Amino acid sequence: MAFPSDITLPTDARYYSFIETKRKYNSNYDIVWSFQYKLPQTTITNSEVLNIEDPEDYQLAFATFLTTLSSPISALPGQYIGDSDPAWILSGGKLTTEAGASLLTEAGEFIEVEENALSGVLLKIAFDTTGLYAVDGRDSRPGVGYDYKKKESLILRDYNHNVILNEHLSAISTSFSTLSTDTFRTLRFRYVNLGQKLFIDYHDSDTTTYSPLTTVDLGFRLENYSNLDDIYCGFSFTTPVSATAVNLSAKEFFLKNFHTEGYVGYSVLTETITSAEIPVNENTVISTVSDITARSV
Repeated sequence: MAFPSDITLPTDARYYSFIETKRKYNSNYDIVWSFQYKLPQTTITNSEVLNIEDPEDYQLAFATFLTTLSSPISALPGQYIGDSDPAWILSGGKLTTEAGASLLTEAGEFIEVEENALSGVLLKIAFDTTGLYAVDGRDSRPGVGYDYKKKESLILRDYNHNVILNEHLSAISTSFSTLSTDTFRTLRFRYVNLGQKLFIDYHDSDTTTYSPLTTVDLGFRLENYSNLDDIYCGFSFTTPVSATAVNLSAKEFFLKNFHTEGYVGYSVLTETITSAEIPVNENTVISTVSDITARSV
């Protein structure tokens, strides 16, 4: 297929994207999903024969996301790591309530979406050896400048493709400072409080106890929109990320046990909790006695 001019991939590039459509979740409730991956050090190509800045460089990125789309429409590989076409997402209007009032984030920004319905990627979490996912791109796609990209990084974008996190893994965790791992590593994501916060945890193969990688305050709270109960979990992958040489691809990448949890339903369940009345002691009438004297015996 023909890619936009800013996507540079060799003929033998590997990329894919999938969405778990067996379960669609209501985002009024917590959504939790996890998967295991392995990127052995021995599968990373040594590219000393290539004329590149870092002779031991390689390019691989994978991302996981929440979306209201049941298929990755117009998914762009390369540095977009399976994103839907930004021109399609950014062509929407302001999201409004039934009363016609525009919905704002906590930062006071308008929520703009396609046809006044939240349709597309709600949140995307990327692990990128190149850091290119955070760079600004086509159609006024927001991001950082090319010189501010961070290799081996964790990058988050919201529903408007705004970069809300861009940091080296080594600055986040001393034990998870690189993507390469010779054994399966489990990553878990917890989207909680109507989109206000995201917890990212992980554990290696020698333990079943999760360690926190990071917690992100997402800066918004979505309460009312048309696809409230229509949230899917997905995954995307690409190698190389932006290069014409297939030698920069990671040789092997393993993924297994993609698992999702959440509430499946159309309504928000509420329960009114009442407590027993607090008992009140009635006032007792007390008579006052005067002219009392004491006598010594």
